Amino acid sequence: MEEINSDMPLLEGDEFFRNLDMMEQDFLIEGDIQDFDGDDEEGELQSEEDEETIIESPDYPETPDEKLSKQEQLRMMHLRSHLNQLMEKVKHHHYMTAKTSDELKQNRNKISELEAEKGRVREELQTRNTEGNQSAVYRLRSQHDKLCQEIQDEKEVEKLICERLDKEEYELNKVEVERGKFLLAEDELVKKEDRLAKEKTDLAIRRLRKEERKAAQAERNLRNQQRFQYETMNQKQQLQRTLAEQAMQSQEKHSKFVSETMVKLKKRQEDENQRYKEEMKRKMDMLLKLKSDIQSNRENLKALRARDKAAEKREEEKLEQVKQKILDEGGNPDQILLVQKRISDMQRQKSTFELEQKERQAAIMDKILAEEEQMRRRKKQQPLLWSDPKREQTKILGPPKKKPLKTFQEYTKLSSEDTDFNLDLQDSLDDQGEKYDMEKFAPENTGEITIPEQGRDEASSDSSDEEDQDETAVDLAKPEFEGLWDHHKPYTVPKDIDSSPLKTLGASKMDKAIMSEVLEKHRAGIVVKQVAAGREFKGCPFYSKPDVIHFKDFDVGRSYKKKVTLTNVSYTVNYCKYIDITERLKDFIHIHFDPPGQMSAGLTCEVVVTFTPMINEDLEGEVKFLSQTGPFSIPLKCTTKKCDLSVDTDVIQFGTTVIDETLKRTFMLSNKGALGTTFQFFKVTGVKAKTATSALTSLGRITVNETGSHPPSPAQETEPDKSRKETTEAATTEKTATDKSTSDKDKTSEEDGVSKEPTEGQGEGQTEGDQEEGQGQEDEDLPEDASPDLAVSEYDDYGAIDGMKVGPIATGEIPAFSSVKLEIIWNPSLSGKVDSEFLVRFSDPLSDSISIRALGSAIDVPVWVERQSVDLKICMLDRLYQDTIIVNNRATTALRLKFEVCKELRNHLELLPKTGYIQAQSQFSAQLKFLPRASLFEEGGKYFDKDTGVLEAPMTIRVADQTAPVPFTLTAVVTNSEMAFDVSEIDFGCCTIYESNKTTIKLTNMSILPQEFGFVGHPDYVEVQPNDGFGTLLPLETIELDVIFSPKKARDYKFELNCKSLINREFKIQCKGVGVHPPLELTNQVVHLKATSLYDVSTASLHVVNSHTSMNEFTHPVPRIGKGEIAPVGPTSFEFKVPEGVPITMSPSVGTIQPGERCRVEVRFAPTLDEEEVRREAVRMATKQMEAQAETEYKEALKRQQEAEEAQKPKENGNGEDVSLGDDKTAQEKGGKKGAAPAKGAPPKGKQTPGNTVVTVTGPTPVTPPKQDEITKDSTAYALAVGSLLRQFRGKFQSVTVPCFVASGETTNPGELPYSIHNTLYVEVHCPMVKPALVVISDSGKATTDFGDVSLGQNILKSVTIQNISNKTVELSSTSLDTTGPFDVVNAFRMLPPDATHTMLLSFTPTAGRVFQEVLHIQCESGDLHLTLVGKGVSPLVSLSPAIADNGVMDVGAVLAGEYLEKTFKMQNTSSLSIQYSIKLESLSLLRHAHAQELPPFVAGKRGTLVGTQNNNGQNVFDLVPAEGHIAPGGSVEITLTFAPDHTSDLYSDGVKIELFGKEECQSFQIKGTAKTKIMFIDGGDPLHPELESLAVQSQPPLDEDDLRLQMQPVLVTLQSTALEDSYEPATREIYIGCVRTMAVSQKKDPPKPGYKDKAIRNGEFTFENVQALTQKGFNIDPQKGMVEAGVLKPVTITWTPPPGFNPNEVCEAVVVATLKGDVAEQLRILLRAMVVSK
Repeated sequence: MEEINSDMPLLEGDEFFRNLDMMEQDFLIEGDIQDFDGDDEEGELQSEEDEETIIESPDYPETPDEKLSKQEQLRMMHLRSHLNQLMEKVKHHHYMTAKTSDELKQNRNKISELEAEKGRVREELQTRNTEGNQSAVYRLRSQHDKLCQEIQDEKEVEKLICERLDKEEYELNKVEVERGKFLLAEDELVKKEDRLAKEKTDLAIRRLRKEERKAAQAERNLRNQQRFQYETMNQKQQLQRTLAEQAMQSQEKHSKFVSETMVKLKKRQEDENQRYKEEMKRKMDMLLKLKSDIQSNRENLKALRARDKAAEKREEEKLEQVKQKILDEGGNPDQILLVQKRISDMQRQKSTFELEQKERQAAIMDKILAEEEQMRRRKKQQPLLWSDPKREQTKILGPPKKKPLKTFQEYTKLSSEDTDFNLDLQDSLDDQGEKYDMEKFAPENTGEITIPEQGRDEASSDSSDEEDQDETAVDLAKPEFEGLWDHHKPYTVPKDIDSSPLKTLGASKMDKAIMSEVLEKHRAGIVVKQVAAGREFKGCPFYSKPDVIHFKDFDVGRSYKKKVTLTNVSYTVNYCKYIDITERLKDFIHIHFDPPGQMSAGLTCEVVVTFTPMINEDLEGEVKFLSQTGPFSIPLKCTTKKCDLSVDTDVIQFGTTVIDETLKRTFMLSNKGALGTTFQFFKVTGVKAKTATSALTSLGRITVNETGSHPPSPAQETEPDKSRKETTEAATTEKTATDKSTSDKDKTSEEDGVSKEPTEGQGEGQTEGDQEEGQGQEDEDLPEDASPDLAVSEYDDYGAIDGMKVGPIATGEIPAFSSVKLEIIWNPSLSGKVDSEFLVRFSDPLSDSISIRALGSAIDVPVWVERQSVDLKICMLDRLYQDTIIVNNRATTALRLKFEVCKELRNHLELLPKTGYIQAQSQFSAQLKFLPRASLFEEGGKYFDKDTGVLEAPMTIRVADQTAPVPFTLTAVVTNSEMAFDVSEIDFGCCTIYESNKTTIKLTNMSILPQEFGFVGHPDYVEVQPNDGFGTLLPLETIELDVIFSPKKARDYKFELNCKSLINREFKIQCKGVGVHPPLELTNQVVHLKATSLYDVSTASLHVVNSHTSMNEFTHPVPRIGKGEIAPVGPTSFEFKVPEGVPITMSPSVGTIQPGERCRVEVRFAPTLDEEEVRREAVRMATKQMEAQAETEYKEALKRQQEAEEAQKPKENGNGEDVSLGDDKTAQEKGGKKGAAPAKGAPPKGKQTPGNTVVTVTGPTPVTPPKQDEITKDSTAYALAVGSLLRQFRGKFQSVTVPCFVASGETTNPGELPYSIHNTLYVEVHCPMVKPALVVISDSGKATTDFGDVSLGQNILKSVTIQNISNKTVELSSTSLDTTGPFDVVNAFRMLPPDATHTMLLSFTPTAGRVFQEVLHIQCESGDLHLTLVGKGVSPLVSLSPAIADNGVMDVGAVLAGEYLEKTFKMQNTSSLSIQYSIKLESLSLLRHAHAQELPPFVAGKRGTLVGTQNNNGQNVFDLVPAEGHIAPGGSVEITLTFAPDHTSDLYSDGVKIELFGKEECQSFQIKGTAKTKIMFIDGGDPLHPELESLAVQSQPPLDEDDLRLQMQPVLVTLQSTALEDSYEPATREIYIGCVRTMAVSQKKDPPKPGYKDKAIRNGEFTFENVQALTQKGFNIDPQKGMVEAGVLKPVTITWTPPPGFNPNEVCEAVVVATLKGDVAEQLRILLRAMVVSK
């Protein structure tokens, strides 16, 4: 009602009531429906009452005085609405009038004030003018003019206000007059409203009574229900107790049976356990017996192996004799022996094949006979499954020709081929030569030429099968009985598959050519190229894991197994077959591989490799496989255990020590290999030339050379080096000989333990024994005439001289993966420097000896100080430093000591005690105290350098009874402890409470000593970084410190920073700042984006929050700047200003946030390469390519010039002399070096005719690089430059600070909203950019794949090649494309190694005619690669012209039976593709007869088929020509539709389907037509017969004219009129009168009959008779008569309006006769049936 009040205009009294009457009619029906619903509701309430309840129905008065009708209530409602609207208008105009009056009053008061002000100014102006104050006069005149202007403006405003006031008063009076017209109606309305309220109250009271009765009844029902539930629960409890008692009784009854059963089960379980134990014991006994049998058979196996080798050797010798015999005769022994072997193999295989072929033939025949017998039984049991010849004679075709079975054909063909091949082979042997005919290989001669096993193995690898047979023939390694291990048999290659191709002996050229062709076909059948999507697979088809089969550190006699996984990485299905292994590894490696058969891409299979080493040697080889795409192999390595020896240091430093002092130093000897060895640690015999120096000693000042042996000779000095070199060479030679060992070595001697001959570098007496080997290794380091005992004696003597000797561990064993600690002891007896060499030797021949050097120095003072120079390093002023001076006494008596300090340093340096006694051969400790003071710079004198701060203080120790004192020196560097700041005060300015301000200060260490510092005692809102303000300053170092100010609330801050050093010195800085609380806040101040590769996208989000909802600063912090004004509460706007050139976007960047709300902001980071950099790279690449092309062209031109010059060199010049070749060549070389042509006009050396002119090449053509502006993003050069830069990209980190400006108010035009710079928020975005792992290398590196225009349903494949440009293997995956979309990834992803490529196959199958676009994300660990897939689906649709009706029916029209009608329509191709169409009729479908067996539509009640009545003569009633063809894009084809019925029917129809490309149906519709006997007919009436024509022929007897008139054809027309409230809606129906266009009317020759005319009738006429009688019943026909043209349907409208007084419950019927005049006159009886229906 509010909308009515606001929108309804004010009407006059009469107009209002007229509109009110119209509204009543609209709401009348709604009111009736409401009353009806109300009655139903009351009826429902009454029906729910009990029978005892008395039903009271309200008594509604029938007169309007007692009850207000719905119309009256509606009138009251609208009247009240109108009155309320008038009242609101009156109030509004009253308010506007009062408001305008107040404005007028204020305006007049202001005019009065301005007039008074104007008068005052005028008086003052006169006064100032009189005084002559011109400046005041000018000012007052300006003020006077301003006041005059303001008064004039106010008067204009007063005029406008007066006009508005008059208008408002007029409107007020007008509304009051209008309201006065409704005063009486308002009083009457009040009374009616009171009466209506009373009626509603009474109705509410009656409903309340009914609800109370209902509530009471519901309460009774609830009590009854509760009582019923209680009784039911008691019954259930009683039943449960009964069942429990019965269960207890049953348990007691069956407990004894349960116990007996448990005893039986327990006994049975014990028996099972006992049997299991016995079985396990039996198995263990069997295994132990098997083990003992194996041990006992080893000797037999060795003997058999030796016998086999001897036999092999004899066979080799025999084979060699045969070969030599053949060679003596001049033949090829290898070829002859191979041919003989293959002939025998062929005969054996042929016999085997014929036997197998016969067996298979018999099996196939049995199977065929069984199938035929089964088919006969099935035909006899189920005859209906086969067609009946009598029932379907038309479908029977001629009997098919019988063909022989394919099996017999193949067998016959194969047998004939084998026979021919055998004959050809025999012929080839006859043609070999005169010397070698088949007589030599006759059965009587075969005994002389036998092929041993080893010989065949060496001659050809095809004899592996016979070797296996011979080996299995004599095999004593088989156990006496089989064990309980797995009986699984490994896969064996069938003989027919493994048989090698045959070769012919002495075949002719044609036979050899045929044989080569057969072999090529055979090989081509094995290896097949794999092509997928037009791309051939190349490379290894299977990926092995691991890549190399490596058996490390093996032990002879043990077995090792490794499982290898093979993965099919080819494009499609593949096969895998194990071929062979390296010949050398066959004795040790066993391959277990079950061929998996057909493997799809990505599937895996397993190979088990078993290694049983028999010799301790390194082995290498490969395992060979064959796949459908070619062979491949897996490397295999077997490495023995080796030693890896090393020491942690090769130089031992003992330092300086006193004579007779014992020092020990250790070093670590480590073995990182898997083989243990023994070692010897000894000192090298002989002294080097500079081992000991000539140092004066207290024992007579002799040298070491005088007391020891003589210096060694140069030969002796280098002997250890030579021995080590020889040992290394020997180990290398032995290893090389082991790796390159051949089959000629005697393996039997190695197994039996026979030692090898000594290698180079070993002693002549060296053997394989452990003791002799160690002795032999020691002999290598000794001279030839020396013995090991002599070496040991020399070692002991020399160790006694220099004091160096080996520790307690000199020999021992170092196991695998362990270490040993060795020790060197030094006890010097003489002073001087010592340099000794030690050697660690190993028993392992492949390990080199390790040399260790020991250095030391010895002194011999009686009283001496350990440290001649006491260095206190760097000392600070006013700090105490202490040290201990240790004095040693080498004498045998006690001595008195006195410590002296120079007098200049006595205030700073002190030694305590000053006097002391040192006992014999003991130590004395004195305390040194050094406290440098500031006076040291003045008192230090010559001992202290003021510039450098270096102190060198001489100290003296006086020894009693000794003239020479013991001096030592104290050295120190003295420095201060000052630290200085570069600023004395820090002002942080304004800073928000959500952020921090950073100020950088510099702290300098004025000392030359590192000082530790720390900032302590500062408030919590201040932070010093790095390391929280703690650190160490290096000498004279200046560092930068960041002082971070983070205010917690809005106020003014003032504080000081206190920096303390480690010695408790303080350095202070004064600081101040202002805290700002902005109106908005950010949830994240720092946004960390993940490491994003180039051209990838990463996102993050944050929120902008407006938490300012109240200005009460005492309850919560409020937004303000320091102590300034509080920001207003209301909408607050923000704007993020992203710096230019940054690949960051923030959405939304501008917005307004209401108080208490938040806004989500998304940060999107999409790093790309710089456009300028890409264009420069593109220009560089293009220039380089152009230069290379120009250089190539220059070289070609230079070559052509040289050829032309060489062609002219033999020619003579004009003087008859030959041109000098040397001069031309020299000139050419000079010209080529300079790269420039000779000067113009320079005469040649010889005269040349114009025809012989030679063009000189000046150099490469200068290239013009393209401009950067010419390179676009869509160009190929741009894509190539991007790919080049992506490969060179090394990663980058970028930190971007984005300001967020804040202003109070809603966003308006830019620049209009005031804001404060202090309220700005900042977001720091961390953007790491990395090199992408994947790039596209196909299509010049473009990441967009465009499939172009593709027909709907057509599948297009495109390949995209990506490459891994990272340095690690990545695992590829992708996001799922739209499952209902047209794009799809055909092949699977795989692991992509570095620099490897992967080709993806993408398919596009559009399903709709539009443009499709999807983004395929190829994912890996380091980032995603985005591929944009674009394609356009073009719908190959055709449009029909004229178009088919909405119901999908094409009506051909009517035609006379026996004639035909042609109609054409066009089919146009509206797509951009050429389409192939075919038009099919459902009547010709193969499923038509199946559909004919279904129930007819009028019985089944559903639409069955589109095929209707057809011709009786078997011909199609409809035909479309052409039925198939091609339509070019935008082209069209005209289809001719022919309708030719052979009998009369109105049910001719057929279904038409237009298929495109033979599979897609784009159009389907139904064709309908009617066949008439006469040219005039009526259509459009109600159907009188089912839509199915009977096949029965009904013959009608001939009737005369009267009977024809009596039997007029009826037409039923039903009309339905809708009943309204007080009237009826007329019913309308149309029928159609048609005239058939015929060709036979004008050609009739029969005599005229009644009703016929003597000339051709092209048009027809119709007339409705007895129409007057229809009018009385309300029927009307328009038109009642008329003419119909041939081929036209003319509509006739029949209208029925129920007459007054018509009973709507009855049916009105009438009959009218329609006379149709065409070729004959015909009358039809039209039955009209009308009735009244409701909505």
